[in-house]
Amino acid sequence: MESKWLEDFLSVARTGNFSRSAEERHVTQSAFSRRIKALEQWVGVALVDRSSYPTRLTVAGEQFREVARESMALLLKTRHDLRNVLNGDRNLLRIAVQHSLAGDFLAQWLAKLPLQRHGTMVRVSADDLHDCVRALEEGNADFLVCHAHIDLPLDLDNERFPSLLLSEDKLIPVSRPDAHGQAQHALRPETGCPVRWLSYSADAFLGHTVAVTLEGQAPRLPLQAVFESALVEALRAAAKAGLGLAWLPGNLIAADLAGGQLVRAGPVNLDVPLQVRVFGNRASLTGERRALWETAQNIAERETADPLPAMHEVCA
Repeated sequence: MESKWLEDFLSVARTGNFSRSAEERHVTQSAFSRRIKALEQWVGVALVDRSSYPTRLTVAGEQFREVARESMALLLKTRHDLRNVLNGDRNLLRIAVQHSLAGDFLAQWLAKLPLQRHGTMVRVSADDLHDCVRALEEGNADFLVCHAHIDLPLDLDNERFPSLLLSEDKLIPVSRPDAHGQAQHALRPETGCPVRWLSYSADAFLGHTVAVTLEGQAPRLPLQAVFESALVEALRAAAKAGLGLAWLPGNLIAADLAGGQLVRAGPVNLDVPLQVRVFGNRASLTGERRALWETAQNIAERETADPLPAMHEVCA
């Protein structure tokens, strides 16, 4: 039996709706249903009455709900207590960071914080956005550093997970230059010529942001997908090798553009606007971590001016 099954069960007990709970738990509805069935198989009885709408619990499910709630509360408390003991002798800052920001950007941002003064040990976990968000929600990360897009809000509660704007960014269509310094794989919508496209995986957050921009183009851009990856560094390497055109974060490829290793391969109206934000887990913002968050807030207010004030509310 897995603890996430209990969380799934408590979610559907609260919402009475499998699809709403699947969204809440960041899984597909089919995967969510399989996990509920797996829990029922482990218990040995049906817990959910699927013959009614909204979904209700069976009599056994009502009994099990109290046990599940108490069990999860005890597990979370015990985990919290054990972590406090483990980290009691040092100030540990756990950061979940999106792969695309785990290199220079994160290091440069951390260099602005008074980590040495606070004697802080930083532990970084780089992952896709979905798993980073889950790490923050489940208390496995104190900070989350990620890209944000106004049309693709993160389902994070503003009270529990406040956020700060760290930087403006954008995805730029780029390619390796040819012998004349022009884009080897240039996107010229007016010609209709197919262009080799290095695309993000379908479930990658940056891929969704590119899709939002492409969907608004008429006529449809002549892109021919020839390479796919969820990792921005893989697309960057493929673009520099001349395999095709890719939309890459401006912060990441600034040196490549300045050195001529990559050049713009499409008009500016095809740039995808992004923000870089840090989310904090309010429950863990105590002591030295709270002091670091307040310093980060002061730096953010000094260095950035948020042109979209609603972004904090939407993304947080």
